[in-house]
Parts: sequence; structure tokens; C-alpha cells
Amino acid sequence: MVKRKSVFLRLVLLFAVLLSGTLFAKPVTAQTYRFTVTNYEVETYLEKDGSLTLKYMMTFLNDPSADAIEFVDVAMPQASYSLSKVTADIDGAKINHIADSSFVTGLELGLGNLSIKPGNTGTVSVTITEIKPVLYPYDSGDKQNYANFQFTPNYFDSQFDRSTATKYRMTIILPPGVAADQGVYYEPNNWPGSADPQEASLSQDGRVYYSWYTENADVHSEYLFGAAFPAAVVPAEAISSKDVFDSTDYGPATTSNGWSDFLSTLPCCVSVVGIIVLFIYLGIKGTQSANKRKLSYLPPKISMEGQGIKRGLTAVEAAILMEEPMSKILTMILFGLIKKEAATVLQKEPLKIQAADPLPEGLYPYEIGFLNAITEENAAKRRTVMQSTMIDLVKEVTDKMKGFSKKETVAYYRDIMNRAWNSVQSSETPEVKSDQFEKVLEWTMLDDEFDQRTKKTFDGTVIILPRWWGNYDPTYRNFSSGTRGGTRGVDSSIPSSQSVPGSSGGPSLNMPRLPGSDFAASLLGGIQATAAGVVGDITGFQGSITSKTNPVPVTRPVSGGSGWRGGGGGGHACACACACAGCACACAGGGR
Repeated sequence: MVKRKSVFLRLVLLFAVLLSGTLFAKPVTAQTYRFTVTNYEVETYLEKDGSLTLKYMMTFLNDPSADAIEFVDVAMPQASYSLSKVTADIDGAKINHIADSSFVTGLELGLGNLSIKPGNTGTVSVTITEIKPVLYPYDSGDKQNYANFQFTPNYFDSQFDRSTATKYRMTIILPPGVAADQGVYYEPNNWPGSADPQEASLSQDGRVYYSWYTENADVHSEYLFGAAFPAAVVPAEAISSKDVFDSTDYGPATTSNGWSDFLSTLPCCVSVVGIIVLFIYLGIKGTQSANKRKLSYLPPKISMEGQGIKRGLTAVEAAILMEEPMSKILTMILFGLIKKEAATVLQKEPLKIQAADPLPEGLYPYEIGFLNAITEENAAKRRTVMQSTMIDLVKEVTDKMKGFSKKETVAYYRDIMNRAWNSVQSSETPEVKSDQFEKVLEWTMLDDEFDQRTKKTFDGTVIILPRWWGNYDPTYRNFSSGTRGGTRGVDSSIPSSQSVPGSSGGPSLNMPRLPGSDFAASLLGGIQATAAGVVGDITGFQGSITSKTNPVPVTRPVSGGSGWRGGGGGGHACACACACAGCACACAGGGR
């Protein structure tokens, strides 16, 4: 898979060789095709119809003494595909020349005036949809009703590719409808990284995925990856047998007679209709399971610990235990820091937060981590630091809960939450209601119906803003008194034996007043805005935490076992269609 020399240049070189009579000269390609691949990403999406969507992202660093890379060949799986379903670009510029390759069983991408010059880099991306068939029966004894997918990504000839430390990521995304605990992944063959995926989690749309990553790979070795899943989530006809695999002429798809295809499949229509209801049911059930798991920060074992209530958790820690949405948890942390005068919102769009200098004493580790993350200018690094902070927080809560009952402890903090609401709703004057809500704000946020309850509680009332509100909303900064408060005070209206942790620094008569509806809208709107401003995509961020603290349960065949490949070992979607040593048909310059 590399550029090819023009016909004219080849003829000139051949003519020169014939004139000189140097029949033993070294091949030109060995002298001129030299590159490394610094980044290599492969994504395989198994779709609901059983087809494959294949994506490559390849960053080439051309050798300074080599010729320009003018063509890139992409070896394809042993399956049917259509050139009309292929799109490609280099550094964001569309590649228009997409054709069948004469050098590999696959595609030819002509870079034209976008060729990668000697010493330069270029990132080639290609997407191919509707590749099929790629699924085969899973022949492991305990999962006979599973479908099997195995794949060897495209690789190059070692005489051209000089990669030794490629940042290589391989991801398999299972079809919609596969529940979080139903996937099976295979330990990769010949893979220099960990046998276990770096990530085993759920995508934003609730699909199970496995992602392997290493910075110690090359792109001239043959790696084999695979996964399996319940066959019921794809049409039965999408799963091929070994006999079908051996007898099919794969390659670019040809146009067929749609009417004859319809007539040939008509006898199957009744049975297909009969299982549609089953597919819908499994899809809904899988989606519900996936969505539920996105909030499951804690491992299942925490529900099987001892007895008794774990007291002394902060509102944020209780929110982790109750597995509240990450958007709410991040906002709770921010409000806690603002009330302690450890942070100030400088602007809301885009969100910019400033940490106090020096920081007040007594901050929790997750609060310090939050400040370290939010002050990072680089968005990717900010997200990484925040992810690490939240993972540590979840692990800390998990450790604190050892020996205690999760069920009893959750009930205890729900009672605190209800008492917090009662202390607000039973207040007879706006001043008292504002004061009570300010004290117990974080605890009321534990409520799953916090949005609706806040609107209902303050509708038709007037709210006196708390002293620290100016640190949250820059519009009211001039009214902030700057009085520092704590976060673990006690609401005196509740018996000390069943107190609600709160804070000081509440409303003051000289602070602005807002209609209750405006106050609620400002508060609730700030929750989503805070999360988006801190980490961007909150769903993906939440999944990145869950994948580390409560990874998707997976099973895998014993390493080296014979049950890996569907159809008795012959039916796997390999990107190399030939059986020669080194798989020359997938080589960068093989035959050129």
C-alpha cells in the first residue's frame, strides 16, 4: 500500500537497465518506498443488518530520501463491497480517485496533487460501508447461538514500512441491541499490547465496544482481533457458514436483478416477519440495559457487602453512591467550591473558572482535582485530568462502602434529601426559604426530580440570592459580600440526630431578589452548561469513567483455543485474501 511510479518513469528505468545490462541491480522500489506510520486507527462497526462499516485513519511520515506517496492501496476483507460506498480524504481534502487496485485485493486511492512529499506527513482516512458477509457461527460450546467476527487490519510490507512505535488503536463496535453483559472478545493474536481491551464500554448511542491500544506496534505485522455476540440481534441470513464462504466470489459488488432477488427470498418473508417482533424486543431491552449501565459507576460487588449504614459521606459522595448523572455531580462540586470561595465563574459562555489563590483549607481531594482540571487551557488535557479525578472519587466511595450495606446507606441519604426539601418547603417567608435552600442545596440535588421540584417549590415566590451567588453568576458579582462559609453546618430546624449538612454564608437583605421561576431557570440551566463547559460531551465522559470503575462484563476464549474462528477456523473476515507467507497481497509495495 504505497504510491506507484508513473508508467513513463517505469519505462525509462527499464530502458536504462537494459542498456547497462545490469541484470542484478537492486529493485527500485526497495530504494524509493520508505515510510513510517506514526498513527494508525481502525474502527469496525457491525451494523444491525449484519454488514460491516470499516474506517481507517493512517498518518504517514514519508522518508526524506523516498519518492512522493502518490497512491495508497487498502486491502479489503474477503467479502463483497461497492466502490460507490467508499469515501476517502487526506488531511481533510477529498480523494476523488477511488478504484479497484491491481496490486492488492482491495482499493486504490489516488492522491494526485495531494501526494505526500519526501519528509512530509499526511493523514489518509477512508470509510467503507455495507461490507458483507463478515459474520460466521460462533463454535464455542457454551454460546452456540452467537455470531462470530474476526478481522485482520490492513498491513504493509516490512521492506517499505519502517514503523516500530506506531500509536495503534483497534476498535470493534458490536451491533445495536447487544446488552452490556452479552459481548465476547477474543485475545488478539500477535498483538504487542495488552490482551485485554484498554476500553470495554458503551458508545454514546449505547453500543458495546472493545478498543485495544498500544504505542508499541508496527504496521507491517499481521494482527488478528475478534468478538462475538448474540446472533439474534442481526438477521439470520447475515451469518454465513464456512461452505458459503468457500464458494463465494468476493470483491467489488456487481449489480443484481432486484426483482429476481425478491422472488428468490420470498419464501423467507414469512419467517422474517415472524422474528421482527423478537428483534424489536431485544433491541429495546438492550438499549434500556445500555442506558442504565451508563450511570453504573460502582462495581456490582458493592451491593453484596456487609450490613449497616455508612454515615459521614458528603453530598457529592452520596451522589456517586446513588449513581446520579455526571452532569449533576460536576455541578455539585462546582457549587461547593463557589460557596467556599475556592472558585469563581469569570464567564459562562464559554465557561471560564478561576481558582482562588491561595486555596482555602479543608478542600476534599475531588475538589482539588476539579480545580486542577478546570484551570487547564487544553480541552483534551482538562478532560483527562477530570476523568482521573472522577475515577478516584468513585474508587474512594467504593472503599468507604466496604463492609456496609449499599441499600441501607442509600435509603439513609434519601431520607436526608427529603428532610432537606421539607425544610425548604415548610419555610413561611421568602427570607427563610432562601436561607434554607442555600444551606441544603447540594442535598436537594440528590433528588431524581430535582428540576421539577425546584420549579414547583419556587414558582410564585421571591428568592433572595445567597451571598456567594456573585461568584457563580458574574452579573451579580458586585453584590457578593465575600464571606467565606463552610459546607458541613447543621440545619437547626432538624433534630441533631437526623441533621442535614448545610453551609453558612446564606442570603443577606442587601442582596438582589429574583422571581422564583427566574432563579430556578438560572440554577437548572447552569447544571447542563457547567458539565458541557467542563468536559464537553458529557455522555462520552460518563462512559469513560464507567469503563474504568465498572467495565462491561466480558468473556473470552482461552488464549490459543481452537474455538476462535467461525466455521471451523476458515470463516473470518481477514483483510488479507491470499495465503502466502507475509500476505503479499496486502503489502504496501508488493508487486510494484
